[in-house]
Amino acid sequence: MIQTISNVALIATTELKRTLITRRGLISLAAFALVWLLLLTLLIRRAPMLIANGTTLGSLIESESILSLAKWRVPEFGLFWIIALYLFPMCCVVFAADQTASDKTRGTLKLLTLHTSRASLFFGRFVGLMLVQCTIIALALISTVIVAALRDPSLLMSSLNSSLFIWINLLIVIAPYTALMALISLFAKSGMQAVNYAAILWILLFFAVYWLSSRFPEAAALKSVFPGSQVSELVQHHNWSSLSTALAPALQTLFFLAGGLFLIHRIDL
Repeated sequence: MIQTISNVALIATTELKRTLITRRGLISLAAFALVWLLLLTLLIRRAPMLIANGTTLGSLIESESILSLAKWRVPEFGLFWIIALYLFPMCCVVFAADQTASDKTRGTLKLLTLHTSRASLFFGRFVGLMLVQCTIIALALISTVIVAALRDPSLLMSSLNSSLFIWINLLIVIAPYTALMALISLFAKSGMQAVNYAAILWILLFFAVYWLSSRFPEAAALKSVFPGSQVSELVQHHNWSSLSTALAPALQTLFFLAGGLFLIHRIDL
């Protein structure tokens, strides 16, 4: 057990280093940084004005999602919360797609299993991708803290508290997406193919659930099988009561990881 944990930690650390120092990893980070800089400049920096106008509109159309933005002590983080709940899961699907696919195609996955167990490799890649995303989310939050503090230095402590809240909740949100891509990557031959498989799976499940719900109302509960099914509820949270929605993503993550662990021991590497 201790050796397995050690191997998982080593693989996870290697995955983090590979993202931060390799050309491919740096290009991906640079692309995200440019997109985030654009959002930070055009939207988040102007959050106080946008939210003031948005809550006025929200009162007219009775939109709880828009009105919930007014509950945030720091407007920049209210807008960050809404953007991040939809942006980071989409980025996660692309970023975490190639956990084992390319290595399996090149034959290096079989070579790696000569030095560690299949389980250690599978969980190590998953943990490594979670560490990478932890870092990216933290850097995005730090940039938002700076923007808010420059506008009003008295908001620094509130900004830090909001950052911790958002950071933990976003990790809970993206965990099932990362686990699902770890599972799908075992079928795929490349990261792009894994993304395509994920898109096809989502579309098929969506129409299947929609069709069943239209005929059997109780089947609407099947929507909870989708990662991110709690996002529409999370949008309205601005405090730690959000953790009441954590059960669904936790169970989804465990289910996908269990499926991946079962599969990796049975596929031909």
